[in-house]
Amino acid sequence: MKRLFFALWPDESVREQCTGLINKLDSSSMKTVIAGNLHVTLCFLGSVNSDCEMALMAAASDIVMAPVSLTFNQLSFWKAPKVLCLTSSLRDSGASRLAGEISALARSLGIRLDERPYLPHVTLARGVKDKVEIGFDPIVWVSHSFCLVQSCSTESGVEYRVLKCWPAHTDFSRLSLA
Repeated sequence: MKRLFFALWPDESVREQCTGLINKLDSSSMKTVIAGNLHVTLCFLGSVNSDCEMALMAAASDIVMAPVSLTFNQLSFWKAPKVLCLTSSLRDSGASRLAGEISALARSLGIRLDERPYLPHVTLARGVKDKVEIGFDPIVWVSHSFCLVQSCSTESGVEYRVLKCWPAHTDFSRLSLA
């Protein structure tokens, strides 16, 4: 069994901007996310066996994705999970549409998913006790692909490994805009 999720993966510029913001945090009072683990989750799948993983990969190849652009302009503290993350005050339809398609695909394969509404975010730190105020310029995250990612436990902590990526399509006639 592998712990899997679908995600948007950052390019180097976005990774550097997020890392710059993380470096402003007081890492003595929280566990900051390592640069290599930064991502926007589209759909958390949980523990998946190899047959289901192969079915997910095959079915994901049929998803038609347009490039996704997210502008993260807020630093949000979520009290219950004790996380600090980047969020957006701007409405996004591209990431939400893609997350919805992937979630429907996962459900069709019998995977049980979290029923909370989708909210694009980038986790910056865990174990956060209080709201953090840091000024920053909005981070524009443009993705031209989505990925299937494995969460791996290592001696130094959790590491996320991209298993496969699917590119955005340029044939927009195949896109459903409903």
